[in-house]
Amino acid sequence: MFGIKKRITYIRYLINPTITNNFIAQQLIEYYNGDSGHQTDAKTGNLGFGYIHYALIRNTKPARVLCVGSRKGFIPAICALACAENGFGHVDFVDAGYGLENTRHWSGIAWWKRVDPIKHFSFLDVNKTLTPYIMTTVEFARSYPKQTYDYIYIDGDHSFKGVQTDYRLFWPRLSKGGFIVFHDTHVHQTKLLGKFGVWKLWKQLNVKNAISFPFPKESGLGILQKK
Repeated sequence: MFGIKKRITYIRYLINPTITNNFIAQQLIEYYNGDSGHQTDAKTGNLGFGYIHYALIRNTKPARVLCVGSRKGFIPAICALACAENGFGHVDFVDAGYGLENTRHWSGIAWWKRVDPIKHFSFLDVNKTLTPYIMTTVEFARSYPKQTYDYIYIDGDHSFKGVQTDYRLFWPRLSKGGFIVFHDTHVHQTKLLGKFGVWKLWKQLNVKNAISFPFPKESGLGILQKK
């Protein structure tokens, strides 16, 4: 299924199962499309914001993680690999699979409608600690009304209404002491995608102990812990 380089990566990961290894990190960024919006650098193997998710999950050891949205699976893969390194935890990945034909694509490329998600996440055995759900968050919430989480990552519909919906759907399902993390908290508008709304929700939440990473300038990251 994979080329020689990917097979070598897989063998090296089996020998030294940590994504902090530069060679493995480089392949992870390339395969799962860790773009500049996550502050990554494929040349050096710098996982950027990926390190933040990795560190939080490795330290808090969540039993259940929810990842909403990803172009090709970069952050969901990191979360799943962190769970694998913990020997504990599982990721639910939800993406509507929208592409440029849909006004709500938010830089999505309909990737999840063009590939088999399980096979795609077989690289580095991510699929052992991750289950993909190709549907909207509203559909997912209705299908699994009792599922709760210890760590939630939101990077789906970036309109104010969209991200507000995701927050309202899943904040009540976040366990006490758990974290909810928003991507693109500092971008207001782009030529390609128009107006963003994550920054507006982030501003309205106005939580004292929130942690904000306002870089890179085209994205940003915001973290809230449920008290």
